[in-house]
Amino acid sequence: MTSTVCFVLEDDPSIIVCAFTVSNDSIRVYDLPRSRRDYMKHMTHKHMRRYPGVLVGRLAVNQDYSHKGIGSEVLLFIKQWFLSPDNKTGCRFVVVDAVNDPDVLEFYQKNGFVFLFTSEEQEFIYTGGKKGERVELDTRLMYFDLMDLSTSDANNNR
Repeated sequence: MTSTVCFVLEDDPSIIVCAFTVSNDSIRVYDLPRSRRDYMKHMTHKHMRRYPGVLVGRLAVNQDYSHKGIGSEVLLFIKQWFLSPDNKTGCRFVVVDAVNDPDVLEFYQKNGFVFLFTSEEQEFIYTGGKKGERVELDTRLMYFDLMDLSTSDANNNR
């Protein structure tokens, strides 16, 4: 189940500027390599099997409006939306399954996302691949810790 959000031009609502979907998700800690698992436990101060998150899917910007910072603004909107007191999901992370393309991965990294797995080989095994098989990933799992945003917001308001 997903929710789709579209932003349209105020002057011409028939023109979609950008769109994205969100759905409930989680980061399954027990599937992570030990070093990442330990890091997640240390970072969250909780020992859970899954950490709740929101999955952003199908983020797209109309070609006529690309390379103008709209994608970054949308990601900031989503981050703030899930930190809002009105948000009742209780998620800690924003998760993306980003297309495995250098430009796309760089876009998410510039917006504070980090890889869930330190290597494509680790992620390949996590997704069902066998050690020793050729690694071919169409996407890479990345996440943003919402606590990073709330901490920076708190520091900016001092």
